[in-house]
Amino acid sequence: MSRLSRLLCWSGPRLGSRLAGILALLVGMAGLAEAQLFRGTVRSITTAIPIPEAQVTVRDSLDDVLASAVSDSTGRFTLRLRRVPEGSVYVQARRLGYEVVRTGEARIGRGDSVEVELLMTEVPATLEAITVRGMHSLNEKRLVDAYRRGWQVYEPERVAQHQSRAADMVQLLRSMGTPSLILPRRIDDCVRNTRTGECLTWVLDGQILGPSAFILPTDVYFFAVLSPSEARVEYGNRAPNGAISVYTRSATDRPTRRR
Repeated sequence: MSRLSRLLCWSGPRLGSRLAGILALLVGMAGLAEAQLFRGTVRSITTAIPIPEAQVTVRDSLDDVLASAVSDSTGRFTLRLRRVPEGSVYVQARRLGYEVVRTGEARIGRGDSVEVELLMTEVPATLEAITVRGMHSLNEKRLVDAYRRGWQVYEPERVAQHQSRAADMVQLLRSMGTPSLILPRRIDDCVRNTRTGECLTWVLDGQILGPSAFILPTDVYFFAVLSPSEARVEYGNRAPNGAISVYTRSATDRPTRRR
C-alpha cells in the first residue's frame, strides 16, 4: 500500500534550514525512505496563485533528470519515475520570470508517492542599458575629419557671417581673410599658393573641379585649404599644388562651434 507525504518547498537561502528540518520530520513521520510517484502544485510564494507551464523535474544527486512534466493551468503536475534511483532525489521547478526552486534531497523507493508544493518567487525582468546617441550629419563628420587631418579649416560659423555678402568664392575668401592664398584680381586668373605661386585646385564635396570653378557662396557649409603635400595625399596628381576643398550645406546643416 502506498504512503503519501507532503514536501513544502520555497526558494531563498534564509529558509534552507527550515526546509531541512521539515524534510527530516516528514521522513521520520511518514517513512519517506522510499517513493516512486510525485504529484504537486506550483504556486507563487507571494500570492499563492497557481503557476502554469512551469517545467518540473525530478533529479538525482548527480543532477540527472529522472522525470519531467509541465504544470497545467491550475499549477498541478504529476511525475512518475521510470526507475527507482539508488541515491537521493529532489524536485525542481523552472519558469521564465521566476527564480528556480527545488526541494531538499530525500531517498525514495518503489510503491510510494509524494505530494509536493513548489513555491516560486517572481523575478522582475532586467534589460541591458541602451545608450542612444544622436546621429551626426555627413558634413559634421567631414568637419571632424578635416580637423583630424590638420587642414586649415574655415568653420561654418565664420562662413555664415560672410557668405551672404559675397557674389563668388573669391569675394568670400577675401572677406574672410586667407593669408596663405594669393587671390586673383582678374576673372580669368586662379587662386594661388603664397609659397609656390602655383594655382590651387578647387574640390567640391570631394569632386575635383580644377583651378577655375564657380561655386555659389550661399551653398557653402565650410571649406578647408590644403597645402601641396596635404592635397597630394588626399587627391594625388589631380591637385599637385594644393587645394581648396569646399563642402556644400544640406537642409539639416546648422553652423556649429568647434568642440
